[in-house]
Amino acid sequence: MRGRRAVFGFCVAAALLAGARAHAERETFPSRVAYPPLLQKLKTSGGAIARIVRVRRASDLDALESGHRYKFTLEVHGQLSIAPEPADAPRNEYVHPILAGGEPVLTAGGIRVERSGEKITGIILDQNSQSYCPSYASLQAAADALVRAGVAARLIRREDHPPKCAAR
Repeated sequence: MRGRRAVFGFCVAAALLAGARAHAERETFPSRVAYPPLLQKLKTSGGAIARIVRVRRASDLDALESGHRYKFTLEVHGQLSIAPEPADAPRNEYVHPILAGGEPVLTAGGIRVERSGEKITGIILDQNSQSYCPSYASLQAAADALVRAGVAARLIRREDHPPKCAAR
């Protein structure tokens, strides 16, 4: 019995190490914008960090109106954060660096949830963030985070919308 436990423990440790390596090898994108002035603008506009949607399960997406594009970031520790207001809302100061606390991200851009009644029928991700200039390939990390939260992979689609700052 001891031998099996040791082998099991070794397998678990190896899997954790492999996951940590994969996480560490992912490209990150630093913010190109200073965070403190953005935070001040958010506070002046009446916004609050506490309103940011922190996705832990699929039901957290219920806060988003169907068909509207929202800004999102995926922080390096895996937290998917979404602005509480649609990207085109007037006086919306929930910009990408605000969502990530000014820290580097694995990806950033827009997310649109499509629904039929209460049921999610699709999620569209794009990488359009001029603050972070992420790659199209980086969107896979956001798709993976949504799957971990309980969204079916078949419902997630990525669209290539490179920000103006991205190399073409």
